[in-house]
Amino acid sequence: MINRSLVKFLGILGLCAPGMGPVVALAQSQAPMLISTEERCAFNRVDDESLPLALENCIDAAESGDIQAQFEMGELYYHGERAERDLDQAISWYEQASVQGHPDAQYRLGLMHMNGEGVERNLPQAYIILKMAAVNGQEAAMDASDLLTEKMTDEEVAAANQVLGTLFRNYLRHIREQQLRQFQPDGEDESRPRPEQPAAS
Repeated sequence: MINRSLVKFLGILGLCAPGMGPVVALAQSQAPMLISTEERCAFNRVDDESLPLALENCIDAAESGDIQAQFEMGELYYHGERAERDLDQAISWYEQASVQGHPDAQYRLGLMHMNGEGVERNLPQAYIILKMAAVNGQEAAMDASDLLTEKMTDEEVAAANQVLGTLFRNYLRHIREQQLRQFQPDGEDESRPRPEQPAAS
C-alpha cells in the first residue's frame, strides 16, 4: 500500500514504470538544476519564546513556494528537536521542495524511501530520487544510489534508468526551449500554436 502523500507526489510528477510499481520521476518539473540552500527559518538559532513566530513565518514562506523554507520545515518535523516528530509532515514538505529541485530534500526523501521510513520501502523510487539529488549537487546521494544497485534486480535498475533518461531528456528540451525564446523577437512565439497540455489526472 502506498502512502497517501506519496500518491500526491506521484500525481504531481506523473510517471509509473510497468512491473515495478510507482517510481518517482521529476520529468514534469522545470526547476533549475542548482538550488540555493541558504538558511531561511533558523529554528536552531531562536529561543523557545521566539520559536512560534519563527515557525509561523517559515510556514508562510514555505506555503508561498520558498524552496529552502519547505526543506527546513521538513527538517523540523523529521528530526523532532524543536517540534514533535511527524514523518507525514516531513515527507510532505520534503516532497514539495524536491519537486522544485532542492538537493538536500531529494537526498532525505530518497533515504526515507530506501529505508522505508514513514513510507513503504521502494528501492527503485529511492534510486531515482537519489540520482536527482546527486545531479543537483548532493555528493552523498551518488554513493547512496550506487549502494542501492547492489540491492536491486537488473530489471529494477534498467527501469529506473529508463525513467531517469526520460527526465533528463525533458529537462534538456526545456533548457533548449528557454534558450530559443531568448533569441526570438518579442511576440513571435505568441503567433505559433502551442501544444496542448495533457489533462491532469
